[in-house]
Amino acid sequence: MTTQSDATIMAPAGPRDFVEARQAGDAFAPEFLLAAACCRWPPSESRNAAIRSAAANDIDWDEFLRVVRRQRVAGLVHDALFLAGIGCPPVIATKLARQAERLVRRNVDLAAETARLQRVLDAAGIPVLVLKGPALAQLAYGSFMAKHGRDIDFLVPPDRAEAALQILEGEDYTLPSPAKHLSATQRRALVRYAREAELRYRGKKLPVELQWRAADNPLLLKGLDAHSPAQNVTLANGATLRTLAQDDLFAYLCVHGARHSWSRLKWLADLNALISANAADIGRLYRHAHQIGAGLCAGQALLLCHRLFALKLPAGLADELSAQRRLEKLVAIAMAAMAAPHTETEVDGGVAGVTRFVHTQFLLGQGWPFYLAQCRVLSIAAADVIRWPLPRPLHFLYPLLRLPLWLRRRAAAAFGPRRE
Repeated sequence: MTTQSDATIMAPAGPRDFVEARQAGDAFAPEFLLAAACCRWPPSESRNAAIRSAAANDIDWDEFLRVVRRQRVAGLVHDALFLAGIGCPPVIATKLARQAERLVRRNVDLAAETARLQRVLDAAGIPVLVLKGPALAQLAYGSFMAKHGRDIDFLVPPDRAEAALQILEGEDYTLPSPAKHLSATQRRALVRYAREAELRYRGKKLPVELQWRAADNPLLLKGLDAHSPAQNVTLANGATLRTLAQDDLFAYLCVHGARHSWSRLKWLADLNALISANAADIGRLYRHAHQIGAGLCAGQALLLCHRLFALKLPAGLADELSAQRRLEKLVAIAMAAMAAPHTETEVDGGVAGVTRFVHTQFLLGQGWPFYLAQCRVLSIAAADVIRWPLPRPLHFLYPLLRLPLWLRRRAAAAFGPRRE
């Protein structure tokens, strides 16, 4: 049986429709709906109307500011409210303006550092592509200033990952987790059992996520790697970054967002902005994603954009996607994750949160090959292999130790650091 809430989620809708649904008793908070309306793209009178309609509700402006911060869309919201002529309380307007100003300064630093590190890796002969960040911002918004930027994402070939790690460490980046100093054996284990590593710069808060596989499950994004077709993106500061070609970039963004249940509105807003200017290409983009194993991720993303941002979908495609029960379930999961009132991180590390995360990962593909590959992904944690090194012939023990070691980490987090 379909409930009123389920029907609201399933019906094609834009932000105005969600506001009306809220008035009818749906669970979406008006502060979230206003933030979502501000994230529509491109700027237009229809977007202004959606923002004004959402703002006409009883807005708790302190809560709205918290929502904007959690969703990481301060730059988009600040600009959209101004263009729509919405006046916030002075204190809120000042805080929002400061967030947007800090964002601009950080984006300038991120763009410069991304270009510099790309040149460093190029000079070492390591194939590298920039994922998301200023390259995506320029493509989606025509500027890298308003999009929220947290880190620098690079994709390199697996066989050059260790070399890329060493080069970044030579540029004063360090591995804060699972250990600052890894032996050669541990580095090999990291590349084998993980798909990425995060490094931190000693002098600035500019994390680098070095990836050598585009997805955990090899049946998602099949064939997409650092050697995939690329496009050059010239930023406003004159720097040129290399990123994935449009079709692969769309599929990658869909998988990335789906992996995190689209728990940050900024990811969906970026994807929507990227494809909204070329609505005629949406069908082709979806078919390509389907061909490389990311069809469910792409379908989920397109339905979310259609319902939250009023993205126009080809009639046949809209009907095809809406008829898939798996996609409707994924859309409901994403809506709940995005609109959760208290979640401050992408994944809740507790038992319930991890259970939801694992369940969602199995919904992103179909068929026994995909499910078996997902089981292999989950059976070994790279952190366990690094923290508790065993001889290679004994690596079969790691799946058996997976749950006990995870419970040990949970206990350590709950009761503080252990004393050796």
